[in-house]
Amino acid sequence: MPFPLRPLAASLALVGLTLAGCKKESCLGNEASCQVSSPCEALSYACEAASGSALELRVLTPEDRRVGSHSPSGGSETVPGGLNAIASRGDILLGNDRAVAVIAGIGNAHLLDPNGGSLLDLGVRGANNDGLNQMLSVVGVLPADAAHYTSMRLIDERPRRVAVQLDGTLDGRPEFPIHTLYEMRPCEPGVRVRTEVLNTSVDPQLWALADGFYWSGREALPFTSAPGTGYSHPSFSLLTIGDVYSRVPYLAAALPSEPGVSYAQVSCGPKDTVEGFQSDQISLSGLPRTVVPPRDYLVFERFLAVGDQGDAASAVDLALELRQALRGEKYVTLRGTVNRRAPPREHQEHELSVFISEGELAADKSTRTPWSQVTPDSAGRFEARVPAGRKYVVEVHAFGRKVADRQLDVVNEDVELGTFAEPSHTRLTVNVSETDTFAPLTAEVFLVPVDAATRQGTEGNLHAAFTSCAPWLGPPPGPSPACNRFLVVNGFAQVEVPQGRFHVYAFKGPFWTLDRETVSFGDTDTALDFTLKKLPLQPSGTVSADLHVHGAASFDSSLPDQDRVLSFAATDLEVIVASDHDVVYDYSQVVQGLGLQANMSTVAGLETTGHILWLKRHGYDIPLVVGHYNFWPLEYDPTKPRNGAPDDERVEPGELFDRVKASAPEPLREQLIVQLNHPWANQEFGRDLGFPRALALDIRQNLPTTDDGTNAGLYVRSPKGGFANNGQHTQEVMNGSDNSLLPSYRAFWFYVLGQGQLVTGTANSDSHSLTDNTVGVPRNIVYADTSAGPGFDTARFNAALKAGGSFGTNGPIIEATLDTTGGPRRYGLTPVVPSAEARLHLKVSAAPWVPVNEVRVIVNGRLVRTLSGGELARPADAFGDAGLVRYEGSLALSELVTVPGDAWLVVEAGTRLQPTADFGGVGSPEPDGIPDTGDNNGDGVVDHNDISPGSSSGPLRSAALPTSEADPRFHFAQVINGGYPMAFTNPFILDRDGNGRFDAPGVSAP
Repeated sequence: MPFPLRPLAASLALVGLTLAGCKKESCLGNEASCQVSSPCEALSYACEAASGSALELRVLTPEDRRVGSHSPSGGSETVPGGLNAIASRGDILLGNDRAVAVIAGIGNAHLLDPNGGSLLDLGVRGANNDGLNQMLSVVGVLPADAAHYTSMRLIDERPRRVAVQLDGTLDGRPEFPIHTLYEMRPCEPGVRVRTEVLNTSVDPQLWALADGFYWSGREALPFTSAPGTGYSHPSFSLLTIGDVYSRVPYLAAALPSEPGVSYAQVSCGPKDTVEGFQSDQISLSGLPRTVVPPRDYLVFERFLAVGDQGDAASAVDLALELRQALRGEKYVTLRGTVNRRAPPREHQEHELSVFISEGELAADKSTRTPWSQVTPDSAGRFEARVPAGRKYVVEVHAFGRKVADRQLDVVNEDVELGTFAEPSHTRLTVNVSETDTFAPLTAEVFLVPVDAATRQGTEGNLHAAFTSCAPWLGPPPGPSPACNRFLVVNGFAQVEVPQGRFHVYAFKGPFWTLDRETVSFGDTDTALDFTLKKLPLQPSGTVSADLHVHGAASFDSSLPDQDRVLSFAATDLEVIVASDHDVVYDYSQVVQGLGLQANMSTVAGLETTGHILWLKRHGYDIPLVVGHYNFWPLEYDPTKPRNGAPDDERVEPGELFDRVKASAPEPLREQLIVQLNHPWANQEFGRDLGFPRALALDIRQNLPTTDDGTNAGLYVRSPKGGFANNGQHTQEVMNGSDNSLLPSYRAFWFYVLGQGQLVTGTANSDSHSLTDNTVGVPRNIVYADTSAGPGFDTARFNAALKAGGSFGTNGPIIEATLDTTGGPRRYGLTPVVPSAEARLHLKVSAAPWVPVNEVRVIVNGRLVRTLSGGELARPADAFGDAGLVRYEGSLALSELVTVPGDAWLVVEAGTRLQPTADFGGVGSPEPDGIPDTGDNNGDGVVDHNDISPGSSSGPLRSAALPTSEADPRFHFAQVINGGYPMAFTNPFILDRDGNGRFDAPGVSAP
């Protein structure tokens, strides 16, 4: 042993002997019956004695129901609600007169929590505003760095305090005991927390004992006070995460939705700061990274406060109040008024924002330290606390842009800032009605800048958070108005709009006319009237369906249920499968509450979402997850963990399918549909979204029939003897309004069809908000022999989908039949025998504003015929209702299928597909058969010049949006986010030798 290490080793040995020989305070000795010390003993709140009577501590039962959970079984609502509320039976409720918290019960695994014990819900008493996905104790970012609690105890010392203690170890590592205490006392604005973790191994450990906050990207945003931050944080990967650690006085977060909420985490131990990293997906905040010797430990004490508004100030005010009590730091209050021209409409309070940072106005913004952000109330008043003794810059933002600022010299006392003027703008009133009957319509309206000057002059964002929009009418993930669009409900809407010249589009889905006005908005109120007409496009006997939709129940959506359901009506969508992440959900009671049940049906479903890394593929050491799958129909029961969904972590897909089927009531099990979602989507935060990509399959090779020890063998095997890992019934071919990854999804679907795995191709929006994807675009048109509304038959609908009786589209309509020995037949997954002189009969239609310049026929994955140019009709008026049929005719099958043996055939329609190439595989420079690179430099050729620097392939991007109205895609592109028209049928399965089965061509087919 080198000499300098000998004294250290001797010291560590002595420390180990000392720790082993004495009983420790709290649980630092890891005694079986230990009790964690009360956190934050230096903190005290003075309050009325009666406040102790509001303390609450109980284990939730099946009779408890969350506010707003729309429980099908009815009953009284005894548990606070909110956009992210997920409390269920077995969880522990802690409360006082100001706040209510819910801790996951032992065994109630959820998201990143492997066995319960994480903080699930935290809201203001009576506000029903929980906006927390999850807070859990961790010592790092790897799966084994999370706590795995195995026991809990309730501590009831009313009227002084109530608490729950969790005991366990780090996940899968019994040599590292961990204990956490959650405690609430009267009149405090949140929960006290103390975590202790011990190193009983023989090796030193590098730990960062902290809270992990799972924000997820479209919900609460972390806000920090460090130069150049606020809501803006440096990007990083799992490999560069160490480079973005920083130290801040506290962590705040705000959810700018309805209801709004904010959070603050303040250390109340010896350290007066917290250290970690921030992103809109996840934050880690706690103790500095520390080498912990054997037999040593770490203790982290903190207070987690909850504010009642969706701005940073609501939490920061509490954080500074806590730091004053704990550290003696003085704060001051800045007050002012923004002179609103009129009270804001509901949900438009976020149109105004005040941002406060420390520093000089003349200095670069990146050098200033943000301290608060506050949303003025309906009268324009605002106030925010900041540390005393500093200089501040106060900025007023409207429509996502700075419109006024003010420099404050050193502030030592409260300051009245006076009045700021709101910029001139218009209040826009919109009426939308049906063309012939003048009946009011629920629709969606988009504002699009007419020219570059208006775009540059109106582009805004929420202080560099979320997406930038032109114009910015509200936070993109939240309720209407959001980004550059808003909902019109029963024919009427009113919104505040900045000055500028805009195209204003009224939209009600792909099968209606489109209407538009071009308007210059100034400082006077404006009213616009639009009329829309339903077009005779959707084939009789069909229903339109979106099989992949998210709302507030998902951990990555903050769109309230009412706006979510109204968005279904705004695009004239008939059937909606609720597919929220890791929870079963059902919109049926919201549909009924809005009076939409006569023409709309919803199905309870689930999207399982792998979080905990565990799966190993051959030749790759980093653990993975199995991606995302949708399941329906299921039973929604909000009293159960995850609303009735089974635990979906650390199981292969086949076993997951078995679990979900077993969780459904007996009558629903045979109806169950399993859908493979976005099979080749890019990773998010180190987690694959599709199982095939996680396995890095090479689709140039045929699949084995059994598990042969390869990654492809893992894809086809049955892990528990039930479902196979590739046992899905449907697979997304189109996912999202943006078609950028369509080439990858399409290629994988073509591959599995060629392998004889006959799965229905689907087209879904995967919408999480009003802005990321337009719900119902794309959608499925299902020949379901049932209608949406009270008589909707889910069993018939699912049977039609399993049989391939549907096509996917974001606009074009394809009606196709084939002459067979049994007469004309539509496409589907049942093999058919073509007649001797078989012809493929086609009719392609679309709304006038949806361009169709190609109809394509694909056989065994190869393009065999393209109809284009003069073969297709084009409507004269994009805003009219004539010229719907673009092609009607037939093609000889013998001219399309020229290869020997059985075959499959798919028809597509829309605009020309973007050129792509395959330059590499997943984590490999070798091609894998999946398109991965587009014409990114726009030179008309896909080559290595299109590859991003430092990569061997990629990315795929949609073509640039058209800027000229002479481009036929112009109007489509304004209302469909980043998309281009595309429709596809499910396959005709051709049993050409008549042997009664489909002999799949495989990848060797020419």
